Amino acid sequence: MLTVTEGPFAIIPGDNNSKGTGFEGHEFFEASSIRKRGDTYYFVYSSFAMNELCYATSKNPLKDFTYGGVIVSNADLHIDSYKPAGKFMYCGNNNHGSIAEIKGKWYIFYHRHTNGNEFSRQACLEPIEINEDGSIRQVTMTSCGPNGGPLAGRGEYPAYIACNIFSMEDSPPPGKPYWPCRNPDMPFITQDGRDGDEETGFVTNILDNHGVGFKYFDCKGITAVKVRIRGYCRGAFEVKTSWDGQPLGRIEIISSNVWKEFSSNTKIPDGVQALYFVYRGTGNATLGSFTLE
Repeated sequence: MLTVTEGPFAIIPGDNNSKGTGFEGHEFFEASSIRKRGDTYYFVYSSFAMNELCYATSKNPLKDFTYGGVIVSNADLHIDSYKPAGKFMYCGNNNHGSIAEIKGKWYIFYHRHTNGNEFSRQACLEPIEINEDGSIRQVTMTSCGPNGGPLAGRGEYPAYIACNIFSMEDSPPPGKPYWPCRNPDMPFITQDGRDGDEETGFVTNILDNHGVGFKYFDCKGITAVKVRIRGYCRGAFEVKTSWDGQPLGRIEIISSNVWKEFSSNTKIPDGVQALYFVYRGTGNATLGSFTLE
């Protein structure tokens, strides 16, 4: 039998004692775990910014941790490779998870929110790279998961693999840390039936000027795109390869209380591409899936 002879103590700061520590803006909130790689301990935790999993490193598991950075944000904040760093590309809220090594490769496991509330969550993972100096570069959310690369640019894909759900309008004002998941004016992933039922998910509550994005696909010879839609809506989905790019095609849709397919002749450039569907119209659309032909 082992006896614990010491009480708990803090190894990184919270929001009340972070000044001058290097953790400012990324203080400890909850959901901590430690992983060891070589002689370095990685302390992974959910920060007070709510949407991100951060890490700190030390040679000692009990002290001297230094802030390392953000591993993943479930709003893709800080990422500026495909959009402004401060633009929310998903409904960011609290994030839980950690890193793990599987068959020689490292991954970050995390979650994003579904069903229009902060208590329903979709488990996700992304591969990460740990550099020679031990640092981890923040990864972008994708639809690929453990696929090992881009998805095949052919066939039908369910909408619940969306990695970006966003408004084309500006992000929240400075100082607002995240978009609450209960925002009635934003799309969200959900499903028919109850949690636990084997029902395919979809993206609903898609209003004018909302976008749904998927990354990435290895495209070759795509000349048509089809969407499966239901809902009381009338308008069109613009098909793009960047969230704010020029439309490559326009899929006209009309209201239907059952799933119905609509398509357009849309040529997607060959190569690895992201796909975005931006709605322009009235009413409330639900996206069940899309097909690349």
